[in-house]
Amino acid sequence: MKSSGYGTTTAPEIFIVFDAFLRLIGQIKEIFLYSSLFLGCAAAGMAYTSCFIQGLPFSPAIGAVLFMVVFSVYNLNRKTDEAEDAINHANRFSFTRKFEKPLIYAAILAYGSAVLITCVHSPFASVVTMIPLVSGILYSLPILPRACAHRRIKEIPVMKNIVVSLAWGISFSLIPVLMSGEPAGPASIIVFAFIFCWTFIGSVLPDIRDRAGDAATGVKTIPVLIGVRKSRILLTVFCLVSGSVIIAAGAPVLPAAALTVIISSLVYSQGCILLIEQTRDNDLLCDVISDGQFLFIGGIALFFSI
Repeated sequence: MKSSGYGTTTAPEIFIVFDAFLRLIGQIKEIFLYSSLFLGCAAAGMAYTSCFIQGLPFSPAIGAVLFMVVFSVYNLNRKTDEAEDAINHANRFSFTRKFEKPLIYAAILAYGSAVLITCVHSPFASVVTMIPLVSGILYSLPILPRACAHRRIKEIPVMKNIVVSLAWGISFSLIPVLMSGEPAGPASIIVFAFIFCWTFIGSVLPDIRDRAGDAATGVKTIPVLIGVRKSRILLTVFCLVSGSVIIAAGAPVLPAAALTVIISSLVYSQGCILLIEQTRDNDLLCDVISDGQFLFIGGIALFFSI
């Protein structure tokens, strides 16, 4: 079919324009996901959720600090995880190698900005802000003696998941408290446990997907050691037990809306556990649905705040 007159286009030209549009969308998606911008946005949602559960006033500064910390840490860690990424994430590896310098410079600038912002609010907040960076360095670099069976802490079974969970649990529970100038209380402990448990589950799910590359590079993750089925069972038990403890501990001190947000997150996490390796696109599940959980959970918290 062909139109006549000025500004007309043929059907093949329409397909060419549409194909170029789809390629542009794909490039934007790659930039957003592979540069860790998406993770940073999810971190801002997690910061809002933390403030909501603790009854703290949320400020753009709190969201910006945790956005920049997560953006920076994941970009820096991917530099140390290149051997695994080359096997597990060929597209992401190609992207991060192509834009290596801009991503590293952006990560350093963002982390420095986060520390400066927290310094204005509280010197101790700036110390807490450094915990994810120090943790990432300690578990990613070969710092253990050569006499040890493993050179990197992340190669010790389960240690990576525990270290990451501790770093994010401390950061997301304390940074909002310290930056808002409010005292920590029982809700802060509950938020720490909540974020710790979510991060543990969220860090094992990609390990299930990446078990082939991890095994090839000597990283003994939970799925490498016990397989997919047992890993799903372990995560389900962990989610149910830890969730029950958090809800029981939070019931006397948290409002119903905060408990609803926590329960919603636990149900969401369990859905991700059930779907891993049961769907054709584990990348979508791990990198978008699971990692982006707090865009949805933060939205629920925002709904209750209105």
